[in-house]
Amino acid sequence: MKIFYFELIGLICFFISGLIFIMAGIRSEDYLSTIGSIVWTFACVLWLFPVLSRRNTER
Repeated sequence: MKIFYFELIGLICFFISGLIFIMAGIRSEDYLSTIGSIVWTFACVLWLFPVLSRRNTER
């Protein structure tokens, strides 16, 4: 399996964990952890762009 797929799967798992932490922060009414989780999830989305664009150049 190519390294690209490991990176992609890892980033998707980070994204999913961010969503879970957002839900946990909302449920516990902890606004600081909710905001931190939103920033984390947004950063994971931004991190996906260079990984996905690199996929097209490696062929």
